[in-house]
Amino acid sequence: MQLTNIGKNKAMITHKVWHESKEFTTDFDVYFSYSQPVVVVDWNKRTVYKNDTRYSNTTSRHVKEFLRLTNRFDDGIIIDRWQLMNVDEVTINELSQGPGGQHARLQ
Repeated sequence: MQLTNIGKNKAMITHKVWHESKEFTTDFDVYFSYSQPVVVVDWNKRTVYKNDTRYSNTTSRHVKEFLRLTNRFDDGIIIDRWQLMNVDEVTINELSQGPGGQHARLQ
């Protein structure tokens, strides 16, 4: 797991998994606004999960920035073979916990 500060009150955690090929690969990224996870990118399932809970204007702006940072969108439209799913706060919190949490059960 790697924590990256991407701005004031914005952070990203990259969960990495050790595979049988003896390499680390990115499993998924979790973007945080303040201490709340708001966007999760699942690289294996090619899915971007966005928290649909309404927060402050600042957090809403962070979500838009995070979606751009994922590089999975072209002019605001998700690129081919990827999907965008709006999820509730409970689900985004479970997804953000990493391997072994709810993420493993959604596969």
